[in-house]
Amino acid sequence: MICNLSEAALHLGYRSRSTLQRLVRGGQLEAYRVPGGPREVLLETEPPGRPSLRSAMQALTQIRYDSPLWQQPCRRPAAAPLAELSDAELAARCDQVMAGLDAVELGPDWPNWALVAEHLNAFLGDNWPAPPWSADQAATMAMCLSLAKEAAAGG
Repeated sequence: MICNLSEAALHLGYRSRSTLQRLVRGGQLEAYRVPGGPREVLLETEPPGRPSLRSAMQALTQIRYDSPLWQQPCRRPAAAPLAELSDAELAARCDQVMAGLDAVELGPDWPNWALVAEHLNAFLGDNWPAPPWSADQAATMAMCLSLAKEAAAGG
């Protein structure tokens, strides 16, 4: 597809064309330029015999988690929304999942959750408040859970 810089930026997921303009000015996208008018810069997004413009941009820019170039669409199948289940259906589904857990080979890295809960309760004590928790309480809970998993694993 042949497009101008604004269209190419949108095609790649950018909000502005400034990154593309900088790379064009630096001569790094010459292989993707298409002859156009004197003021218009046109780019080929899938030139024959070359990697795509997206691949070239990935090679020319830093990897950033929030960059549109590096974000992949979620390929997981959509699960049935739990909000649409009745309480009885949800309880039956939970029982079914938990029953299947006993039959699955969990491997040596899977923690003994009963032992983890025992250690966690010992770390937190009887006067630990119920949720909702503050940020400090959530951080404490995360640390205690990590320590309880280590203790249950014998490490």
